[in-house]
Amino acid sequence: MTLVSGLLGSTAVMAQAVPEPAPASVDAAPVASGDIVVTARRRQETLVNVPISITAFSAQQIQEKGLNSVASVAQQTPGLQFDQGPSAADIRPSLRGIALIEGRSDVAIIVDGIDVTGVSLNSLLGGGGAQTAASLMDLERIEVVKGPQTVYFGRSAFAGAIQFISRDPSFNLGAKVDAALGDRGRREITAHITGPVIGDTVAATISATYRNFDGYYVNPGNGQHLGGTETAGVGGSVLVKTGDYTAKLHLNYIHEHDQPPAGYVAPRTNTTLLGVTYVDQKFFDPSQVAISSNIDYLGNVSDTYRAVLNQSLNLGGGFALDSITGLNKIDSTIQFDFDTKPANVPVTVAAGGGTFNCIALVCVGISEFDTHMRQISQDLRLSYTSPKLRAMVGGYFFDERYGEVDYSRFVGSQSTIGATRANVLGRPATLDTDTYALFGSVDYTLTDKLTLTGELRYSHEVIDSTAATGYNFLLGTGSNAITFVGHKAFNSVLPRFNVKYDVSDSANVYASAAKGSKPGGFNTGQVRDDLRPFKQETIWTYEVGTKGHLFDRRVSFEAALYYSDWSNVQVTTICFGNASALGPEPQCPDATAVSLNYIINAKKAVAKGAEINLSAKATDKLTLGFNYAYADSRFKDFEARDVFPAASSQALRQFGGNLMPLIPKHSMSGSIRYEQPVDKVTVFGEFDGRYRTSRFARFDNRVLIADKAVFDVQFGVRGKDWSLLAFVDNIMNDLTPEFTRYYGNFNPSTRNGEYISAPAKRAFGARASKSF
Repeated sequence: MTLVSGLLGSTAVMAQAVPEPAPASVDAAPVASGDIVVTARRRQETLVNVPISITAFSAQQIQEKGLNSVASVAQQTPGLQFDQGPSAADIRPSLRGIALIEGRSDVAIIVDGIDVTGVSLNSLLGGGGAQTAASLMDLERIEVVKGPQTVYFGRSAFAGAIQFISRDPSFNLGAKVDAALGDRGRREITAHITGPVIGDTVAATISATYRNFDGYYVNPGNGQHLGGTETAGVGGSVLVKTGDYTAKLHLNYIHEHDQPPAGYVAPRTNTTLLGVTYVDQKFFDPSQVAISSNIDYLGNVSDTYRAVLNQSLNLGGGFALDSITGLNKIDSTIQFDFDTKPANVPVTVAAGGGTFNCIALVCVGISEFDTHMRQISQDLRLSYTSPKLRAMVGGYFFDERYGEVDYSRFVGSQSTIGATRANVLGRPATLDTDTYALFGSVDYTLTDKLTLTGELRYSHEVIDSTAATGYNFLLGTGSNAITFVGHKAFNSVLPRFNVKYDVSDSANVYASAAKGSKPGGFNTGQVRDDLRPFKQETIWTYEVGTKGHLFDRRVSFEAALYYSDWSNVQVTTICFGNASALGPEPQCPDATAVSLNYIINAKKAVAKGAEINLSAKATDKLTLGFNYAYADSRFKDFEARDVFPAASSQALRQFGGNLMPLIPKHSMSGSIRYEQPVDKVTVFGEFDGRYRTSRFARFDNRVLIADKAVFDVQFGVRGKDWSLLAFVDNIMNDLTPEFTRYYGNFNPSTRNGEYISAPAKRAFGARASKSF
């Protein structure tokens, strides 16, 4: 029966509830009931057998916990942090103590095999690039792969990767609907229909989703929701299987509207030379969360178009050819209240030539960008598999074109400049990246218990950048002509070595050494020319670990120790521009901002840590889970200007020994799940908790974000092809802020302000799932 005819009359049970069988030849060990199959090495292996530290989430966990973004995955993964500041372009994922301080992400975001990691050029606020529409629709599995993974995931997997894997279309007709309702306007529905199109050769899936959440805060001036999000998307997959050839084409269109983030700027409580401001639940004042209401600020509106073609051809004799072709295109507009103050009308003084300056009085600043990113990638691999030997060689090409036009402005800086972008010159900036790579791996089973693996990747990356730096956005004067053009190439040779020893049929130990690199680039803001280029980062990570099952598979465990030697760390610092009482400084003599972010390199840092993951089926009805991550990540050699509390013209100071920003030393999570069969259904309940210790906000270690514990609960009932559950998130309503960053205040007397991201409040709702 075809998909079209099935829509008209079939009542067949949906086959998507059961994954398609894995090829028998790809995994050396048989797949037992309850084993999770992962594809971190571009082939299907059981989680317990792959000698890499991985946290994996099944389709059931994704549905029950509502995992549809990088942020939600990070909440469930100790050691993985995800932070967002005052703009959609200000995000910072970090993993295993490898903090993203500025620039391109250290953690690759992989969707069906292609790298869709975002990028940003915003020099005023910085960040690592907006999320790239991770609200996917039909996920089979999510994998968090830890440590440098450049051979399998490429250029962005400096610290690891988060891989989203969509479900294959099924040759059995079926459908599924997932839905959720809750407080604060939560409305979610996702629907899939799958089935054969041409016999047992072509199958297809059609999916659609809509999600809405109003956010936890409201702007008091106009009632606008802050931190809310609305997503609508449609997509589909076509699977072709004929003889030795298999292909899967996946297409997606996603429209996302994120309201302006909730937060506010607060002065530091301690501005002495070595004083520390402690940001805890008492520090946070929800009544201060407000922005201007002169307009309804747009937030971030984006349209994502994504196409992925996976092809595989069995050549016989153990040889196979695999290809992954990707297109990822994102158009967005970002608009938010730049000064984060609730004032609607500026108060200014004449600055001459028909211009007006608001800095010492009352500003109404609007930050607004149009951005466009287009990524094309091609990955081609030839592999060989025999009982003892697996080998692979391949090539990779990545072409990224990113551009943004900046319309940021201060209302009233001229009589013609107001709330809209009319009469504002758009200032363009571009970042073009071309990557060419060759790679290979050899995996040899030396004995029945000992396996050796060697991997190598050579990468040549060319980065071109342009920017218009001659515009005074405080006064609305100057030119939008391109004044900076940069070109630089980076080469990397990245080996990885791994040895695995099978202690038994159900447990192994492994050790690895891997090198990663992240290319350098250019500061495109109004800094001095000699400060524009910054160097490429490199890292060597050494790891030993063990994983397996115990007590007739009732206990699963994974443990790892790692040490990372990190060179030329890309770090954000600031200089004060001519809009500040402390500027302009020699580092940014023409900067028209209060302060300007730019990237420098710290010579050396180290990260060392440990991870433990346990899952135990205490009884047939009770399952316990525990995950713990320890990370001691700190600078070893880092000389930089000390920009607080006074002017940053001070001499260089050694920050070696300081902890890496935004990395907690300890993070953990735990769960208790109870299931009780009743007649033809199963009643279940789950209690989850997560905790992280305090962490510093910046490399100077002068702002400390307090430790935080969050507890969630859900309970429900599950039948053969349906489930219904209720949930409460953040039961204790802990309002300790998750993130803060330095923010140039628009008042010289409070220049050491911190932007405080407003934390999530208690939320509740219900989720339902039905298969047909």
